[in-house]
Amino acid sequence: MVTLPAANNLAVDAIFVYTKYGHMASLLSRNRPNPPIFAFTDNANSRKSMNLYWGVIPLQLPLSNNMEDNFNQTIKLMKSKGSVKSGDTVLVVADSDLNRPRAATSVFQSIQVRIVD
Repeated sequence: MVTLPAANNLAVDAIFVYTKYGHMASLLSRNRPNPPIFAFTDNANSRKSMNLYWGVIPLQLPLSNNMEDNFNQTIKLMKSKGSVKSGDTVLVVADSDLNRPRAATSVFQSIQVRIVD
């Protein structure tokens, strides 16, 4: 898991979390990182519940299993809102399979640091 010192020491401008049920957004939120946490989900109930997490800005939109497509889609959205800009550094955290059922026994997270084009 990405801890508070890691998120802050990387000097990222934002954290993007791609989550089905909000679990990773909750874990990151508990560490109270300095940058805002943008949590992307395609689940309406998860988006609503993530409103209660500290520092999390939940957004509902269709997501695919292709994380590169998801990242490009959300970067375009967040740039249009003025939340990120070219040259910003973003910590990207995602489940490997956003369509996996909740009862799945194994969870694999992907963590990357990306520069916004």
